[in-house]
Amino acid sequence: MHKLFQFICLLIFLSCSEEQSSSSTIKDHADTTAYAAAEERIFDVPVLYKNWELGSHQSTRTVLKMYQAWDGRSVKDMTALLADSVILDLPDGKRRAAARDKMVSGLLQARKDYLSTSNNVLAVFPIHNNDKNEEWVSVLVYNKWTNKDNTRDSMLYQDLWKVKDGKITYLLTLEQAPSRGTIKQLDAMTAKN
Repeated sequence: MHKLFQFICLLIFLSCSEEQSSSSTIKDHADTTAYAAAEERIFDVPVLYKNWELGSHQSTRTVLKMYQAWDGRSVKDMTALLADSVILDLPDGKRRAAARDKMVSGLLQARKDYLSTSNNVLAVFPIHNNDKNEEWVSVLVYNKWTNKDNTRDSMLYQDLWKVKDGKITYLLTLEQAPSRGTIKQLDAMTAKN
């Protein structure tokens, strides 16, 4: 009888342990599901690129050298900075895609329209997207130029550069004409540089 009692106690103990284990599993699954649901609710709308972290400062250097190459009309520098093929999505709604040599030739041809250009970088930060494993550099730049007829103009640009293996592969650029008040403020800010 004593052995039967021990056997019943052992069965009760084992059945209680299994209940705890399965309820623990259910609880763990519920926690994981709740966490996943909370993750999905971080954004109220679908977002293509979600998980970002600070990127490589070497990518920043590459992009800033491109602005210097443009201002200095430097073919050698542009060639060293661009990947084998490059895509540019420009504010005029046109996409330009070409192999490096053809792209550099096109950029230099476009640059001949200006007597001088000056890119004043207001903000720059490298970012790395963990979802797609891509390196990007975001730049806010105040561009001033002098046309061949000596007229001057300026524009504010938000540029998003994609860098792969240390070379520029893509540019998306948006432009905004600054107001007169903003131009005065931008000129004052960039005069200190």
